[in-house]
Amino acid sequence: MVAVSAAAVESAAVDKAVDPKVDLKVLVVSDGSDMVAAYADRLTREGIPFEVLDLLAADRPALDDAYLTTPDAEAPHARFQGVIMPTSAPAGLSQAELTALHEFEARFGVRQISAYVWPSAEHGMNTPTYSGPVDGMSTTVSSAAKQSGFGYLKGTVKLDDFDSAVTESYGYLATPASTAGTTVTPLVTAVVPGSSTQGVLSGVMDDGAREELFNSYASNRYQQHFNVLAHGQLEWLTRGVHLGEYANWFSVHSDDVLMADALWNPEGNCTYGDDCDESLYPSTGPGTTARMTAKDVTFQKSWEAKWGLHVDVTYNGAGTAEYLEEQKRKSDPVLEAYRSSASVFRFINHTYSHPHLGCEQLTTGLGTWECARDESGNVRYVPQAAIVEEIEQNRVFASANGLKPEPTALVTGEHSGLRSLPQMPEDNPNLAPALAATGVEWVASDASREKEQRSVGSALTVPRYPMNIYYNTATREQAVDEYNWVYTARSDGGSGICEDNPATTSCIEPLSTSTGFQDYIVPLEARIATGHLLGIDPRPHYVHQSNQTQHRIIYPVLERLLTGYRGVFADNTPVVNPTMTEAGAELLEQTQWKTEDDVTAYYRQGQVHLSAGGDGATIPVSMPDGTTAAGTALPESYAGKDTGELTVAAGSTRILEVGPIAWGAEAPAAVQELRMFSEVSVPTGPSTTEIAPQEPLALVEEPVVGADPLAKPGSAKAGERRANPDQPAAAQPVGGN
Repeated sequence: MVAVSAAAVESAAVDKAVDPKVDLKVLVVSDGSDMVAAYADRLTREGIPFEVLDLLAADRPALDDAYLTTPDAEAPHARFQGVIMPTSAPAGLSQAELTALHEFEARFGVRQISAYVWPSAEHGMNTPTYSGPVDGMSTTVSSAAKQSGFGYLKGTVKLDDFDSAVTESYGYLATPASTAGTTVTPLVTAVVPGSSTQGVLSGVMDDGAREELFNSYASNRYQQHFNVLAHGQLEWLTRGVHLGEYANWFSVHSDDVLMADALWNPEGNCTYGDDCDESLYPSTGPGTTARMTAKDVTFQKSWEAKWGLHVDVTYNGAGTAEYLEEQKRKSDPVLEAYRSSASVFRFINHTYSHPHLGCEQLTTGLGTWECARDESGNVRYVPQAAIVEEIEQNRVFASANGLKPEPTALVTGEHSGLRSLPQMPEDNPNLAPALAATGVEWVASDASREKEQRSVGSALTVPRYPMNIYYNTATREQAVDEYNWVYTARSDGGSGICEDNPATTSCIEPLSTSTGFQDYIVPLEARIATGHLLGIDPRPHYVHQSNQTQHRIIYPVLERLLTGYRGVFADNTPVVNPTMTEAGAELLEQTQWKTEDDVTAYYRQGQVHLSAGGDGATIPVSMPDGTTAAGTALPESYAGKDTGELTVAAGSTRILEVGPIAWGAEAPAAVQELRMFSEVSVPTGPSTTEIAPQEPLALVEEPVVGADPLAKPGSAKAGERRANPDQPAAAQPVGGN
């Protein structure tokens, strides 16, 4: 319990600032708690500028008027447009600092989020009637919430409950009290267990001087419900006027189209033609490969039209040549099916014959290899001419068949040519000049090995997330059998990989071959991908054409993701489905904005002023509907907001016409009563650290870099069958919402 002394209870007269300048930056007061870290992560993802005041730092500045404001002869000037606090009165703040903060908020109309509180009279609330786990509760987003930042939601959000053995979120449910001079507006509510009463989980207390949004339940940055609801809280905090840009991105590429992928052998627990013993399991027999059929292409076309999502066709022209030779046919029905509807599909160049474009490979055993070396011990790399030929020949093939791939995008076979441990710690030095010579600007990389975008000569990488719908599976039974081999202990008939790599992979109970795919793999993979989607992450995902044939096992995962998303988000907030080029460009913009440090922005008198120094800047903005720049509307609309990237030349200023916002007084200074807290309580339940779920979502975890734990060292397909870095650690089956 943290108490504010009686001296702070006295009413304080605060003059409202008249026509103030309010900098578009958020103050995050941190005590190291999980929820504050979650808000900082969310601000970073949305690109909203913020500053952290670390209460644990011995040399931190005092939270006083000198810190909160800027001397300005033109107008009262607030350094922050919103404040995020761990609680209403964290232990690390002195009484004087808390008073200064409240007076600042009252003077400038700056709002505050208190991340996690025990609801009480100090928040305009009655004593809680429920305390305990809130896992799985179905919450209601109020009409008032939709009018103040949550209009991107339909109205119901289910709190995470991915593991019945773990308390994932602890919380309190209470109802608003009748308090003179104070109003409470419920934003998110849930039914109190054992009753029909709606208790408040998130609400806004307004005492006539300040507005404070409080949460009475704990979350962390990995949880789906936090990443769904936090955007609305930030919209409320900033009054809908802020820098940065919000969008929910998702795309999936299907590699090796027109080729045949080798399949998993359940008997030998290996892949035909890769790490299977050819004498025991010959790769030339029936059922050892899977290749799409014309019916699969027709299905893809109708599926994309129904679900409004492209499965990008990452094609290899040599697959058709191989098919014609093997089948002694004059036409390829799969190619013909794509040709007949070429305008509705999206194509990406995957090289003509899918060769390894890194070093020249020497086979060292079943599925293993090493780099060949010359007499001097130098690595022998695939030459530039060979790389150029693979890129150009696939383009010629596309042109001859009426396919129109993205002109500057490329996916190399197995992401080869790029560095790949353990055999290739550096890129093939011939790759960058080959990309430049062929005009490739975007080259795919494996996000489980290299999550961050980087340069390859004049090109940039587009990291792609591998999905654990393996390249060598076409049926549900194959997918479950390989999954069991990877993720079960030796005593359960598995490989023991999970036992040997406990830091990155957890063992599970063997899945049923008849129900395990739909009941476990589908919800788990959909949940992991949804985590990326909710994380404002434009990185594409990738699977393989084998997953589109026979049982077509990729579609249930995508349908689960889309159904869950569209059940929560309003029509004004659709899934954004970028091309590979668009994904790369968005990732570049996000990266550049995160490192931009020479931009200033403030709001005053219905206008936002954007200024840039140095070499100028491209500034993402998110503004209320109807905002204009020099009389022109912003270029995009998403989630009920006007958005876009505005270029500001060095040393210049651009002005946005936003309209009146309730920062400061609209008329001559008015005296307001500032109601102080007589006693502010902090939550008495488990801390957010104690109740943190066991990685229910892995939105920002760094991937494991190194040898693939799912394939023998050096396997030719290691990069395409590696452990998903977002695989949850919990051993129990994980259910989705």
